[in-house]
Amino acid sequence: MTHPFPLDGLGEILDAMRDRRVLVVGDWIADEYIFGETSRVSREAPVLIIRHVGRKIIPGGAGNAVLNLRALGAQPIPIGVIGAGTAAAEVIDELDRRGIDSGGVLRDPGRETIRKTRVMAGGPHGQKQQVLRIDREDPVPLSASVEDRLREAVRSRITGVHAILLSDYGYGTIAPSVRDEILRVARERRVPVCADSRYDLRAFRGVTYATPNEPEAEALWGRPIRDPADLRRAAEDLRGELDAEFLLLTRGREGMAIAERSGDFHEIPVWGTAEAADVTGAGDTVAAVSLLAIASGASPRDAARLATVAAGIVVQKHGAATTSPEEIESVAGIVRKSPRA
Repeated sequence: MTHPFPLDGLGEILDAMRDRRVLVVGDWIADEYIFGETSRVSREAPVLIIRHVGRKIIPGGAGNAVLNLRALGAQPIPIGVIGAGTAAAEVIDELDRRGIDSGGVLRDPGRETIRKTRVMAGGPHGQKQQVLRIDREDPVPLSASVEDRLREAVRSRITGVHAILLSDYGYGTIAPSVRDEILRVARERRVPVCADSRYDLRAFRGVTYATPNEPEAEALWGRPIRDPADLRRAAEDLRGELDAEFLLLTRGREGMAIAERSGDFHEIPVWGTAEAADVTGAGDTVAAVSLLAIASGASPRDAARLATVAAGIVVQKHGAATTSPEEIESVAGIVRKSPRA
């Protein structure tokens, strides 16, 4: 396979990523998948009839970032709030099943668990495709007592971490008091912090870096990115607004762009095929892989190279997928500078 950029040095970074302790603070979602088979059109309306064949719930939102970190060999330390009900219990059970400490994911019986239900349908022997998504959301702000419990969970778990991921899906878990506490401690201890914020990135000024996608960057910049000059100006302006060490801007099939405080700017082409099977959760993969790489001593450019390889793998899978160091190394054909010890 012809690679769009050199892969040298990435194997050593993958090795260094193992057992890194990463604090993940953010919005927790129950990702529900309902699987069915299609065989005919309804007589009642011009819709497909889907025969139910299965269901599963896995951690979504910040939980998907946690699963990505775990699959990469890291030790994620999740913190967040989840509501009541069986969906919440299934999310916690899945964390426990994978050996992830769920003690920092607080149960709030007064909240409805945020749930995203994806209906996956297809023929009995074919790949199931997403045909419908139903979101159940709870816009109620966190209570003062829950905020206090979140800050305490952060204080009790932040010691000894190698990196911090702030996964903001816009549901209010990372309240200003929680965010400020994290950034203060991170600065004191020189721990790298990545902000993956969908709707309020400017609130995360002072992070090490952020990972907006191109539409998010355009909304923040205030105008469309039409050419390479726009891309560089947008990335550099946003990095400056955040006072970050660098900005990693993801561009889907166009790859990534990195603007560093030093003035260096890099464009990283997409790895693999530009046509994705399913982009669900790809941003979580980019944030998890790049942060682990930074925490392992990688440069921003090498972290982005590794992240785009990982993203190129997971978007060929269906649902919110993960990848492992072994899969990345095997699929990408990474050649090491020296044999693994």
